[in-house]
Formats: sequence, C-alpha cells, structure tokens
Amino acid sequence: MIIKRRFILLFSTLILTGCSVIDNESATNQKVSDPTIEEQKENKSTDSLTKDNQSEEEIEHLALIESLPENVSSTDWNLILVNNWTPLPDDFKPDLVEIEPCKLIDRRIVDAYKNWEKAASETGYNLYFASGYRSVERQQNNYDRSINQYMEEGDTEEEATKKTEEYIAIPKNSEHHTGLAMDIVDQNWISKGNGLTPDYDTQESQHWLIKTMADYGFILRYPKNKKELTDINYESWHFRYVGEENAKFIVDNNLTLEEYIELLKEREVRIDE
Repeated sequence: MIIKRRFILLFSTLILTGCSVIDNESATNQKVSDPTIEEQKENKSTDSLTKDNQSEEEIEHLALIESLPENVSSTDWNLILVNNWTPLPDDFKPDLVEIEPCKLIDRRIVDAYKNWEKAASETGYNLYFASGYRSVERQQNNYDRSINQYMEEGDTEEEATKKTEEYIAIPKNSEHHTGLAMDIVDQNWISKGNGLTPDYDTQESQHWLIKTMADYGFILRYPKNKKELTDINYESWHFRYVGEENAKFIVDNNLTLEEYIELLKEREVRIDE
C-alpha cells in the first residue's frame, strides 16, 4: 500500500511538473512571437493608411462621375471622338453648310458659331474663320505636303513625319472630318502676316474666345500640357463644338474631350451593372 501510494504521488508530481513545463514553453514562445505581432500591427496600420488615401482619390473620382450632366451619353453626335488612335467611322456622313466661300461646318452648329461670332464683333474682335470641315482627301494633301516640305529642308522621312504629326492629324483621324472643329483667329492677327501658331494666345481676342467659348458650346480641343492625352501639341486656335452643357463641365474641370468621354463611359458601365 505504501509503495502504491508513493507511486501515485510520484506520478501526480510528474504530471504537474509536465504541465508546468508546457506552460513555460508556451509563455516563452509567446514572448518570442510578440515582436512579429507588433510588426503585423504596424503593417496593417500602413496598409490601412494607403487604403484610406486610395479611398479619398476614389471618392473624388466618383464624385466627378456623379456630377456629370444627367442626360448626356458618350455616343451623342456632338461628342464624336476622332484622334490619332480613333479614326473616323467608315459610315460617317457629315451634314454640312457653307458659311463662307469653300468653308463648311456641321449644319447643327451654325447658330452657335454665328452667335459667338456676333458677340465677338460687338466686343470689337473680327474673327477670321481659317478652317472648318476637311475631307479625308484634303487632309491627306495637307499631310503629304507638310512631310515633303520638311524633307526638302533636310529632314529624313521619319523626322518629317514626326514633325508633321505634331500639328497635323493623320488622314481619317482628323477632327476636321466631323464638321464640328474649326480654326479661329482674328482678322487683325492675319493682316499682320501671322498664321495658326501657338503664340496667337498673346492676343486679347484669343483670351476672349477662351473666356466665352463654353457659353456657345465650344472647347479648346488641344490645350497646354495635355499632349499625352490628345497626342496633339497645344493649338491656341483650334476649337471644337460639344454643346453648352458638355463644354461648361469640361472647362470647369480642366478636362480634355478624351477624359470627359472616359468619365461618361465609366458612368454608363456602372449603370449597366
């Protein structure tokens, strides 16, 4: 009996001692892993901060989409997009009106342009309508002539093409094919031997055109510091009709036509979902 009792006591002691060892090892392991837990907390905190920053940007972007004009679609006739990577649709047929000898624009924007021209005249600026609609054939001639001129000056064909495309759109990829684009300066600028050059923006008439264009549904199609979006250098004389509501939103938010259409498309996708 005594031996049995001693055995029971010894067995109990071993069990208790074993539990103590396990608990001590667990505590030790916990202490070793604590720094890792703290690092994870820091990483989570950093990730949370990044997500918060992204959320703020996304909130601003969503707010811009929500503020878009309600009854506007990316497929509206006055928002047709033609640029160096978006050619004129094969089935496109402009409805044109001659507003000056050999100078045509889309019939639907005649009143807007005439009202703008009249307002300019009343302010003291006599506008010079340099160019409106151009056929693909005419654009091809302009394009080829520019390349040949640069090559005659000593440029290689590749160099001449690159210089040409800084200001002249690739044939079938020009906004002028739509009848919604127009090159406008003033008579005084032209009479002094000037042409369609960026420094037209030194003139008060150009400042007036920029200030008032949205009131008549126009935007400056190729603004400064936007070439990465339009693929065309700054053109202080090239205006594009998009409609008053669209023009005011584009101007107020410093957008290009490309950016505006992307916002509209994004809204349309969200609505479909």
